Order: sequence, then C-alpha cells, then structure tokens
Amino acid sequence: MRDQVTFCVKTIHRPQCCAALVRSIHRHYGGDRPLIHVLDDGKPELRFSTNCPDEAALVDRLIETDYDIGLSAGRNQLLDAGDTPIVVFTDDDHLVTAETRLPELVRKLNRHHDIDLLAALSNQQERPKMMSVANKVLRIPHGNYKRRGSIRWCHYVGNCFVAYRDILQAIRWDESLKVEEHWDFFWRCKLAGVNVACDIDHSFKHEHVDPPGYQRRRPEFLKASLRKHGLERVVWK
Repeated sequence: MRDQVTFCVKTIHRPQCCAALVRSIHRHYGGDRPLIHVLDDGKPELRFSTNCPDEAALVDRLIETDYDIGLSAGRNQLLDAGDTPIVVFTDDDHLVTAETRLPELVRKLNRHHDIDLLAALSNQQERPKMMSVANKVLRIPHGNYKRRGSIRWCHYVGNCFVAYRDILQAIRWDESLKVEEHWDFFWRCKLAGVNVACDIDHSFKHEHVDPPGYQRRRPEFLKASLRKHGLERVVWK
C-alpha cells in the first residue's frame, strides 16, 4: 500500500495513544502497510517523539510544529506533506483491528467511482448520517440516501475514513476552527458535491483519552462556525 496510501495522524498530548495506533498499523499490515505520517503540535515535554521514541522511529514522516496549531491546520499540513493518491485519517486515539481490513476498504474506494470518501465505523458506532438546513437549523440525523451491499451513501460520517487526497485538498479544513470542524467540513463536502459513504462492515477501535489539561472550547468555535454558514444552531437528530 505504500505507493498508494498514506495514514495521516494529527496528535497532541496523547503520545501513548499515538504510539498504540502506530503499533497497530505495523502489527496488522507489516510490510504491506501504508506510509505513516504523524503531525505533532504538542508541548515539547509531551511530544510523541519524546515519550515514545521507539514508535516514532516506526513512522515514515514526523512533522513537529509550533504549539497548538489545531486539528484543522494539522490535517491540512498532512494533506500537503505527501503525494500518495489516497489518504487515511483517524483520530490519534483510534486503533487498527482485524475488523478494519484497510486494504479491502481502499479497494472499495477505488472500485466505486461514485465514492470520493469512504468511512469505516468507530467502535461499531458513528453510523452514516444526513445533513439538511431548514429555517437556519442544520439537522444531522442518522440515515443514508443509497445502499449497495454494506456501503451506505450519506453526507456525514465519523473520523475514520479513506479518501482521495486531491478531493480533500480541494475542500480542506477551516483552520479558524480548532474544534467544531467536523460538521463544517462535511457540510462543505455536501455543498461541493463530494460523494461520501460509509461501509458498515469495517471498523476501527476507539479508546478515548483526554489529554493532560484538556479544556473543552467547543462553544466559542461553534458560534464561529454557525456565523460562517448563517445558521442559528446544529441539531444531531
């Protein structure tokens, strides 16, 4: 997969999680693994390379940036840092398992010409969702508009997916949004006509860990993203 696929990981202050993810990629795919690129914008004492040097040596490229550039900026840098046609994105606290079957997921993306971004489930959760706006309220309920076998075409998926690099580079993540970037990204994908789908036969494991000193800043970024789209609120049902 190395000439076709890059596994992109944005991490901050969860070095052990990132290390576990890197090990899981090597464990399951060995010499046929994708390239692994990691971007770390953490404090020096909490860097992936400082705390987990053995696993840091297992990645193909490690990018260390200024502190806290944010998820959106980090993912954009990862997009621009490689040249394989396909990329994989997960959170740094996901794990590859036997149920991930990443090579098969990539083959499905390549085989279906009406898919630009194909997600897997996270812990058998994050089912496919739809997005629509009415009276300045964006609703994101579960659902899909087309099915073919285990694949569900939809507008909104979770944080584990394979996609074409050039498609993501055309959409990009809004770097002003450090959080609340996910629905914004997929809303813009829908408006741009990106073909999003989820294969419910594939999954990653998710073991959430709050980084040291983690503070939720969602309200301020939610307000910014709502203003951006002229919305009053987002409802996930």
